[in-house]
Amino acid sequence: MVVFIGEEAIDEGGLTKEFFLLLLREILDPKYGMFKFYEESRVDWFNSNSFEEPVMFYLIGCLCGLAIYNSTIIVLNFPLALYKKLLKRSPDFEDLKELMPQLGRGLEQMMDYEEDDFEDVFCQTFEISVESFGEVKNVELCKGGSKKPVTKSNRKEYLDLYISYIFNESIEKQYTAFSDGFLKVCDSKVLELFHPLELQSMVIGNENYDFHILEKNTEYKGEYHRYHPTIKIFWDVFHDLSIEQKKKFLLFLTGSDRIPILGMETIKVIIQPTQGGESYLPVAHTCFNILDLPTYEDKQTLKDKLILAIEHTQGFGIV
Repeated sequence: MVVFIGEEAIDEGGLTKEFFLLLLREILDPKYGMFKFYEESRVDWFNSNSFEEPVMFYLIGCLCGLAIYNSTIIVLNFPLALYKKLLKRSPDFEDLKELMPQLGRGLEQMMDYEEDDFEDVFCQTFEISVESFGEVKNVELCKGGSKKPVTKSNRKEYLDLYISYIFNESIEKQYTAFSDGFLKVCDSKVLELFHPLELQSMVIGNENYDFHILEKNTEYKGEYHRYHPTIKIFWDVFHDLSIEQKKKFLLFLTGSDRIPILGMETIKVIIQPTQGGESYLPVAHTCFNILDLPTYEDKQTLKDKLILAIEHTQGFGIV
């Protein structure tokens, strides 16, 4: 059971979801140096230059495993390559292009080049340049790589070694500890039943948003029903929100802005009236996906109060 100090809520699942959300968001922050955020692809990956001891990556792996064990969708901006590795499958060229699109395009040009002046055009050896603490250093992909030219006949070998370096050798210590922690909690034999994409969706949910399905699945209590004036105003306001605001509402109501692997149909929402006038904000009970909605009569008031509520979702204080 999770308890937030100074807050009144009892954990029926919602606090657990927010615990994992806030903790993992903080841990993955690049300021700690454990993970690197790639601006171009908008994904995180292990920082090969991290000073942290392996035990820290082990603990993060345990946390991710515990999130799955607790059926909690978490925000992990890792590429598909992570889930391939957890399932003992090798990342490939598509994974490299997902992580580093610009590098991928350059390597793709090299792989597609068929002219006879290949070596003169690319002037490449089996040595790559990587950044380390603000400086560039050279790394051989194989023994004697700095003196081994890349040719049309061996370029596939070069590509395979490059991919392996990025996803294996360069982060071996960090990933091994993370994997050990993850598999300590999650049964590897059960995981083997999943495809990498399925495992990824199970961990982070999906983004196939169809908010009309959410409206269709919503139940009402008390005086509320689908044709009640306040409810009609609510859905008019909701569907006019931007996609980012709708995702914030989902986070506000359920504790996650992602959708479970089985889709939006599995999210059951209850909207019920609450005592108090239009000066009160909507209140969410994330443990049960219940929204306490005051009986607003004015569309602009409802919109202002709803946006104010969803913009301040962190924590479980009572409004």
